[in-house]
Parts: sequence; C-alpha cells; structure tokens
Amino acid sequence: MRFRILRWIRNHAVTGHRQYRELFIQARRLTIGRGSDQHLQIADARVFPNHAVIRAGRGREGPVVVEALTPTGVRVNGKGLLQKSLKPGDEIQIGPAIIVVEASPRGAPVTLRFRFAESEETGRRLDRLNVLSLSDSGLSKRFWSLLLASGIAAIFLLVPMGAALYQPLRPLLRASALLPNDGWWSPGPLHTAHQFIGGDCNTCHVSPFTPVDNTQCAACHTTIQHHVQVPSGDMTLFAEHRCADCHQEHNESRTLVAHDQRVCTECHADLKAMKPRTRLMNAADFGLDHPEFRLSMLESQPGREGTDWQTVKLDVLPGVKFVETSHLNFSHAQHLDSRGIKGPKGDEKLECEDCHTPDTSGRYMMPIQMETQCSRCHSLRFDEADPTSTVPHGDIEGVYRTLIAHFSQQYLEGVLPVVNRTRASARRPGMQGGVMTRDEQIRARDWAEQMSLSAARDLFEKRVCVDCHEVAKVQGQVNYQQWRVEPVRLTEHWMPQANFDHASHKTTPCQDCHMGAEISKKSSDVLMPTLKECRACHSGPDDAEKTPSDCLMCHQFHLPNRGLFDQDATIRARSLPRTEAQRRLQASGRAGVLQ
Repeated sequence: MRFRILRWIRNHAVTGHRQYRELFIQARRLTIGRGSDQHLQIADARVFPNHAVIRAGRGREGPVVVEALTPTGVRVNGKGLLQKSLKPGDEIQIGPAIIVVEASPRGAPVTLRFRFAESEETGRRLDRLNVLSLSDSGLSKRFWSLLLASGIAAIFLLVPMGAALYQPLRPLLRASALLPNDGWWSPGPLHTAHQFIGGDCNTCHVSPFTPVDNTQCAACHTTIQHHVQVPSGDMTLFAEHRCADCHQEHNESRTLVAHDQRVCTECHADLKAMKPRTRLMNAADFGLDHPEFRLSMLESQPGREGTDWQTVKLDVLPGVKFVETSHLNFSHAQHLDSRGIKGPKGDEKLECEDCHTPDTSGRYMMPIQMETQCSRCHSLRFDEADPTSTVPHGDIEGVYRTLIAHFSQQYLEGVLPVVNRTRASARRPGMQGGVMTRDEQIRARDWAEQMSLSAARDLFEKRVCVDCHEVAKVQGQVNYQQWRVEPVRLTEHWMPQANFDHASHKTTPCQDCHMGAEISKKSSDVLMPTLKECRACHSGPDDAEKTPSDCLMCHQFHLPNRGLFDQDATIRARSLPRTEAQRRLQASGRAGVLQ
C-alpha cells in the first residue's frame, strides 16, 4: 500500500500558513509510535513504542482502517476507539500528534496530513510544552553548580593534595579503596616494565606537582648511555632534556619509547644550525630526505705484532666505488653459477643460504669460517693416496709439522720408494737388525724435509691455499718461513649503528638487496645495499603504499660507549635512600633497560 505523508515543518513568516514536506512510503501497514523504527515517530512519553497502524480494510471495514495496538486506543474525531474505518476529513489524535485523512482520487496513494498540536497563544508545539525547566522547579542553578563543583574539588583535589603534601596521611588514605587519595590523579596504568611498582607513586614522583626528573630514572637505570660523547660540548644540547620527553608513562601506548620521528628530526633535520662543524648529514624523512648510507669497513694496517685491523668509516662520495681489502680470493659469480658447481657429491647448485647462515636470533649473519662453510667442498688433503692426510687451516708452522710427521712415518714404514734404497732395507725400532745408523737417520730426515717442502710448495703456491688466500714469498727464508699467508678479516658489521633484522626480511631474496652478487668475481666487491634498494620497500611513516619506517626502526638513541646519560644525576641517585620498589627494580635485572 502506498501512503503520501504531508508533514508540517513550520508556519510561513508572512502569511502564517503551514508549510509541509511531502513524503511517500510504500508499506503494507503504516506504523505509528514512539519507537525509532516507526514510520511516523511521536517522541512523547504518553505514546507507546508501537501504538497504532493504518492499513487497508478487509471485507466490510472500508478502504482504510486505523487500528490501535495498545489498550489506550486512539482518538478519532474526539472519540476514543480501538479500531475505526477512515474517510476523508477524519482526524486521528495520538498524544500530541494529529493526523488528518485527505481526499484522494481512486488508485492514488492514501494522503495523510501529519502535524503536532499547537498552542493558540504562542504557536509552540504541544509536545514541547511538557518540558519542566530547573527554574520552574524552584531550584537554583548557581547554588547546585557551586555545590557540585565544591564536592568534586574536595574529593578529587583537596583530600588527595593533603595526602601528597602530608606524608603521614598518605598510607592511611591509600589503604582504603573508598577514600580519595593521590592515586586517583593517575591518568592511566603503568607500562608493563614498571607495573610491579604498584600504586607507590612516590617511587618516581618524589616532589608533588613537579615533573619526574632524570634523578629518579637514574636511581634504577644506572647504565643508560648518552647520545653524544660525555663529557663534550655537545652535552649542552641535551641540558634541558628529560627522560620523560621520549619515554612517556601512563599514556597507554604500545611501547614505552616514543616512535614519533619528530623527536629525532627536530635536531637532525638541520644539524648545522645546532652544530656548524658537524660531519653528520641532515635526515628528516627516510622516504624523502635521508642521506646515503655510510659504511664502516675493516682495513689492515702494519702493527708492532703483525697486522692490525681497524674499523674505518667511509665517506659518502658520489660515483666512488669502495673495495674491501680482506686478502681473500673469492668469486660469488663462480659459486652462484646457475649451471652448478662441483661438490663432494657431484655438481650442485648453491644458494646464498648454503654459506651465509643467521645466528640464533636471526638478526645477524654468522662469520664465514673454513671449518663450517668451506671445508665441505674445499679439502685440505695433500696426499691423494691417503684420505686422512690433511693439514690444519690457518697455521703455517702446523702445516709444515704435519707434512714432516707424515713423510717421516712413510719413510719408516717403507711405503714410498727411496733413492738407492729398497723397501726391505728400511729399519724401524724393534725390528731385527737393530736401529738405524746415524747416516740412515740423516738420509731419512733429509728425505722427509725434501718431500715436505715439495708438498708445501704445492699447497702454498699451486693449489689449495693459493686458491683462496694471498700467499707472499719471503726472501732470505727457508723451510716454512719462506711463505707468508696474508691474514684474512671480513667485515661483519658494515653499519654498526643501524639495527637490521635478517629474520624479518627472510621472505625477500638475498640478491634483491645485495645486488650484483651473481656477477661479482672479486671478494673486494662491496655488495651492501644502498639507499635505493631499501626505499624499494621502505618509506617515511606517512607513506601508505610502502612499509612505514620511522627513525627508531633502524637507529637507537642511547648509543654504546658514550658515557652515562645523566652522570651527575646517577651519582646523586646512588647516594639517596632507595624505596622498596626501586630495590626490586634493580634486583629484577631490568635496570638499564628503558626500551
């Protein structure tokens, strides 16, 4: 059934005629009531949620019928009824609402004029006239407002203030769950790392109505390092900074560390303004304004006791290609050949993870070592006829002693032919015929040394050692002293001040970051990723298309070996009497950890 509703909006300002809004409703029944789901809603306490309906008549009822759904019924033309057939001109009253049935042509929608009753004097809607103001009830707004404000001030301000200022009153108020105390001022719970402190606010808030200073933090966190060298002129840049500037408590955030990158970029966006002679470059946003990475690399330098290795931080220069002098001969292209490489079990195709294995944390890669990564394919055997004839790795003197022992044993056992001797003439202790003569011993020693030098020359100069190492010939030396294998040191941490987790990148192929490994033929090639490779997936914290990356994702504020963040405060704090919560904090092993 289709209904046409003419709902009164207002009276015309000039003519005084009522203005209506036209609304069409297609429904089997037109519902009327106080509920929000009714077609015609009447917000009045005298009206039931489902008060009445207007529907099509059945049988002899007539074309349109109003039917009450409540015992109070409805009023039609001034009479209370439960059901009534409607004709044009009938007036239905439900609470303050008046519904008038209008004449409609046959087949046209049922037209209803809906309005609220009005006061003849003021023109106000009668459903608004039952509102009772506070002044009509005889009560004073000012009195009750002052009374309520005074009560709130007494409960939440004066009594807790007394507990904060007068220490003997503090435990009495805190012991009761009903009495107000200064614990009610807490804006939220403590973080997980500090929850064992409980409700003892004075563990950190020593002075009422003053922010927590660094002395209270340093009382427990005695090993926190500074951001700059202590002491230095840069300390003045942090003179007014508090631990709570970055480590916000009671704010119910996920971490105790503020990750808003503006905490860092307030200084690092324009470092020259704070320190004109700084060598550091500005950084404001990883995706928009970040300098190229500066690598730290090991370099060998002559020292008093051999070769000294020092970590050197490389300057970022456009177009400059850095090389690593590790004294190692290695070709990534050969080992990553797609056709495979000869192994102990035949040809096999190697992957990066066959040699580069992460540590137990998954964050960093373990150092490459001969015994763990290389020995499976690269054998140190020097005698093809003897599978057990292997020399030690990394010890030239040990190599020579192993060769002497091997060939001496072969001479005594007569395994190898000897010039001007037969196998049967070789003598061993305990054999018939007695011990070897002095001349025989000299010949045996000379032969073992000759064979050992020949095998050593083959190892150091032709194969095995020379395949991976740089071997130099020392002039004027004999025996094993005539060779020097340059020491090998590979850089393990190219970016020591950056946090990187290989485990969180394990779904990314290694060569997506370490580009060019499959064509690199020299171990001196630096295959570390540049800013471009990282920006392929990471961008600033406001970029929704890539992984949002703030400063603390890769960097940390408290740097190692800088000195205590607030050294004076730490010294003062150690001389102060400690609370039980502070003693528990240090005993728990969490001291020194803020993030």
